[in-house]
Amino acid sequence: MTHTPTTESTTVVAGVELPCGRFDALWADHFAMPYPPHFHDTWAIGVVEAGLLQLRTARGEWVGGPGTILAFAPGEIHSAATLSATGYRYRMVYPSSELIRGISAANPVDAIERPFQVPVFTDHQLAGQLATAHQPLIEGQWDTKAESDLVAALRSLWRNYRTTSTESHDVQDLHAVERARDYIGSRFAKQVRLASIAAECGLSAFQLIRVFQRVLGVSPYAYLVQLRVNRARDMLHQGVGVSEVAYSCGFSDQSHLTRVFKKAIGVPPGTYQRAVRERAA
Repeated sequence: MTHTPTTESTTVVAGVELPCGRFDALWADHFAMPYPPHFHDTWAIGVVEAGLLQLRTARGEWVGGPGTILAFAPGEIHSAATLSATGYRYRMVYPSSELIRGISAANPVDAIERPFQVPVFTDHQLAGQLATAHQPLIEGQWDTKAESDLVAALRSLWRNYRTTSTESHDVQDLHAVERARDYIGSRFAKQVRLASIAAECGLSAFQLIRVFQRVLGVSPYAYLVQLRVNRARDMLHQGVGVSEVAYSCGFSDQSHLTRVFKKAIGVPPGTYQRAVRERAA
C-alpha cells in the first residue's frame, strides 16, 4: 500500500564536474511521488536515509529503509513508491559506466548484465560512507577530500558486492530485445510504431511485447518514453532551451515534455536545468 504525502517535499539536483568525469547528484526529502518503471543511461547509486519505499525491478521486489543502498546498472529498469505517510529521504549519484570502470576496476556492463546479485541491499556502514561523500556535492563544497571519499565508497561497493553472474534469458530473446533497443534508439525522436519494431526483430507485435517485458520488465513504448527523457536530460545539461528539447526528443510540445519529465525525474525540466547550472557554477 502506498501513501499520499503529508509534508511538502524538497528536491535538490547538482551537476558535478570532476577530474574523473561529470555526473549528476540528487538529494530529496519527504519524497512521495511514485516513480514509474524507468532506467538511466548511467549508473544510479544511492542511499535511503529515512522512511520506507517499495522498489521493483524485473528481478524482484524489495522494501528499502534507512541504511539501504540502491545500485542500478545502466539500462536496468526499476520503479519506486513510498510506504511512509511523510515520504522518504534519499541521495543518489549517476556516474557513467566509464567513470565507474576508472575508479572501481569494473568491467563494462550493458542493459542485460547485472554486476550485483541484487540491486538493493542494506549495509549501514557503507551507506553512511556514501552519504558523507555525497553531502559536499549537494552543498557545492566539493574538494579533493570529498572526491577521495566518494571514490573510496564506490570502490568498497564494488569490492564487497560485485558478482560475476548474469541473468539467464533465452539467447534469441536477448538478441530480439537488443535489435529492438537499437531500432528505437535510432528513431526515438520520431513516431515509432510497434509493428515496425516487431518487423525489425522478426516477431509479431504481441511476441515483441512479451519478450521485451520478460527481459527488461517494461513495454517497448515505456522504454521509448524513458529514452526520450534521458536524451532530454542530456540536452538540458548542454544548455539547450526547453522548447527545443521537447521538439528534438519527440515530445508533442513543451507541456508534454514537462509532464513526462517531472514524472520520471521528480522536477520539471526548467527547474532541473537551473539547478544544474547553479551547482556547476
